[in-house]
Amino acid sequence: MSHTRILIVHADPSIAALMTSMLQTLGHKIDEAPNDRAAVRMLEHSPVDLVLAGADPDDADALEFLSYLRRKAPNVPVILLFPTPHPERMREAQVRGAAAVLRFPVSANVLRAAVAQALGLPETAGTVKPSAPASSLQANAAARAATLPALSGGGHGHGHGAASGGPNPVPAHGSGHARLRFEMAMAATPLDASPSAGSAREPGMLVGEDPALVQAIELAGTIAASRGPVLIVGERGAGKTLLARSLHLRGAHPEAPFVEVVCGTMTEDELQADLFGQGAAGFGDPERPGKVALARGGTLYIDEVASLSPGLQVKILRLLCDGEYELPGSGRVEKANVRLVLGTREDLPSLVASGRFRMDLHYRMSVVTLKLPPLRHRGSDIDRLADHFRVVFARQHGKDIRSLSPETLDVLRSHGWPGNVQELEQVIERAVIVCRGARIEPNHLALIPRDLSGLKTAPGRPQRARLGADILPLKEALEEPEKQLILQALEALNWNRQETARVLDINRTTLYKKMKKYGLLFDEPVWAN
Repeated sequence: MSHTRILIVHADPSIAALMTSMLQTLGHKIDEAPNDRAAVRMLEHSPVDLVLAGADPDDADALEFLSYLRRKAPNVPVILLFPTPHPERMREAQVRGAAAVLRFPVSANVLRAAVAQALGLPETAGTVKPSAPASSLQANAAARAATLPALSGGGHGHGHGAASGGPNPVPAHGSGHARLRFEMAMAATPLDASPSAGSAREPGMLVGEDPALVQAIELAGTIAASRGPVLIVGERGAGKTLLARSLHLRGAHPEAPFVEVVCGTMTEDELQADLFGQGAAGFGDPERPGKVALARGGTLYIDEVASLSPGLQVKILRLLCDGEYELPGSGRVEKANVRLVLGTREDLPSLVASGRFRMDLHYRMSVVTLKLPPLRHRGSDIDRLADHFRVVFARQHGKDIRSLSPETLDVLRSHGWPGNVQELEQVIERAVIVCRGARIEPNHLALIPRDLSGLKTAPGRPQRARLGADILPLKEALEEPEKQLILQALEALNWNRQETARVLDINRTTLYKKMKKYGLLFDEPVWAN
């Protein structure tokens, strides 16, 4: 049986491995090359059907490899990946014959759709079909209609050529397509990451372009089809339940049940009965199924796992390792056919170190970890989300509210958002309800005071509430500027950590720790097979 052969050319091995994992599940044979020179050597000895290459649009020689391939193998489609939007270089790539230019990070569905259309293959189920193609690329698709020879010129066609009426090629993503597209909402249709002013999306969607959020969403899309356990880490209100539900919707059985359990709201006995059910109390009494049984064939999301008692930790570990549990009150062992997704807002490694959480359970449940950033670290996403909720709630409440004033946005940006996205959603809905004009003003906002009374503070140290509602502690206030400075330096230096550390005058270990703190490590965590 012959397979479509794809060559991925990228200097970052973690990105190449991520793209390989996105495409391998479709049955493609994947080769990887670290640079253009290595790719040329591989192509001289082995024919391919498609080349997927990373390129820096700011590099003067960024398109030389594309030009070389167009001369030597004009029938082999080439898809370029740009780390930053560059409309002029994207247009030039189209002119030189690129089948598509995608902005990376790119979702698995968009990548698969681009590959399918470039090869003239039927689109796989669940892929996002890109928007209307650029006319300059339609001619390129027609030129690739017959076979896909190797660089050496030998025939290597697999019958993938598209007829003149076949699928359209993927358009190059210009400035109007720079926004990432996600399938991470409460519906099966794809989402724009940042809604336009006229959009009308529902609450309960993951909206934003923060790098840490994008990383979590991209990784979720990669591992959604697997049945392995997933740990979601994030503060209360950051969107853990939404991400868990989106994993389920993008999995192999989205029609199956999605069942949620919140551990911190029940006693140990109540939680055990809620999870595992209850056997018959006496003759003729019915058994009561638990959430594990109700989620059969689907997904069981267990939130606030840090609050599990030692006894329940053992039972969850058995559920993860053996896929079985004991029905309380009967002693009968039941098989559980569920995918476990677990959520926490606690620092589990610290709990493991202090002996309050089992090490073996932590290792087993964190095979893949998705980290959601708090809203206060997401910069301009606050503006996007606020406007998103304005559109949604104005429609729901029948109000003609067209914008948020600049002063309102300033207040929203300066707030600490202890309740994260959930709090912002409630604040904007209340503002929409009380607003009588066409614009939301600061007096329409009802923000939660920055009260840290529930947190332990050092003796003599003032709590944040005493500092004033609009003043952050210095350390926290400096985090966002520091994050943006590091991000700008990384992008300017093509994510070269050694060079970035040198320019910022810090050592690489310090840079690594700060990148990890701000969710800028796009090669972590490791994804599942």
